[in-house]
Amino acid sequence: MKQLCVFAASAIVIVLAAAHVRSAGPTVVTVSLSRVATQSNVGKRATQQLETLRQEKNRDLQAKQKELEDVIRQAAKADALPAAERERVVQDEARRRTELQQLSQQAQSELQSTQLRLQGELRTQLTTILADIAKRSGVDVVLNSDTIAWAAPGTDTTNEVVQRLNALPQ
Repeated sequence: MKQLCVFAASAIVIVLAAAHVRSAGPTVVTVSLSRVATQSNVGKRATQQLETLRQEKNRDLQAKQKELEDVIRQAAKADALPAAERERVVQDEARRRTELQQLSQQAQSELQSTQLRLQGELRTQLTTILADIAKRSGVDVVLNSDTIAWAAPGTDTTNEVVQRLNALPQ
């Protein structure tokens, strides 16, 4: 009987302690990184910079593709040309194919490096803000709410993060 009373008292203490810890606030907060990217000024600027660069690279690639198509049309008619001229057209086509592939790879590489640079700049600003929120709220972890199935109401800090990012000097 004495053991049962000790066990019951221990259980009550544990439940009360757990309730006290739970009432102290969440130990985790969430932030939607996709919303931060689409709603913050810095995210919008980064998206616009990437889109402008993508359009520029697409124009360059389309121009290079048109040049290649013109040479391919010439090559289709090359049977009527002298052998030396036919060889020149075939070599021109091969050279332009290589140039188009290289330009495509360079464009993709430049887009990726620009995206990584912009993400790094945003991450630097986010880290400072999230660390401050975590410290002020006494939380242990900040999770990306875009990748979790559920979080309790009141744990989402996205609006505050967007407001603080937008308040930073441009």
